[in-house]
Amino acid sequence: MAAALPANDPSAPASTGSAVAQDGRTRMVGAMEPVRFGATGSAMPLDAVIAWVKSAAAGAELGYAEGCLPKWSKVPEAVRDLDDRKIVFAFHDSSKSPVQYVIRRLDKPWTPPPAPMRIAREIPPRDDDQARLLTVLKAYAKKALPCPTNKELALKAGLSDGNRASYLLKCLVADRFISNEISPWAPGRIITILSSRNATSVVEGVKR
Repeated sequence: MAAALPANDPSAPASTGSAVAQDGRTRMVGAMEPVRFGATGSAMPLDAVIAWVKSAAAGAELGYAEGCLPKWSKVPEAVRDLDDRKIVFAFHDSSKSPVQYVIRRLDKPWTPPPAPMRIAREIPPRDDDQARLLTVLKAYAKKALPCPTNKELALKAGLSDGNRASYLLKCLVADRFISNEISPWAPGRIITILSSRNATSVVEGVKR
């Protein structure tokens, strides 16, 4: 069983504090950084997570990430590997807002992964894509036109595909640039630009 590092050990991962989980365990919450590409959540640096796994005693818990994380990013991939090899038990705590991703140290000693971790694929910075999409939405809202489909938005904003547009719409809502109201009429949503209160329209009487 790995011994816990002393609190003043310089190799110990940074922490924002600890909290008591629902089952009464004490959970360390790591110092997280915003995920820059492809998500809206935050996560600890991978080396800090590994440092904690190497030093933590069995039963210790670490909140290593929160919010929305892309599956391809290094930290979730490393955690899945550790969970598969029974070095940690990985789960999420939905009682937290945003949802918190947690690992619980098991008895098995840490060993390096059997294969090198793959490099996360490159994705254009979210801010650039988001700005282009917002420009398109503003133009439609200013004229009170129906909002295009995600695929059409992707074409107009120069995005990779409709899935990228769908993700960025959620980011714009989370960042409070727009609101996205569901409507029973085509095209099924009303996008409001919060800064101007301009909004796209729907075709009343035509179901989506």
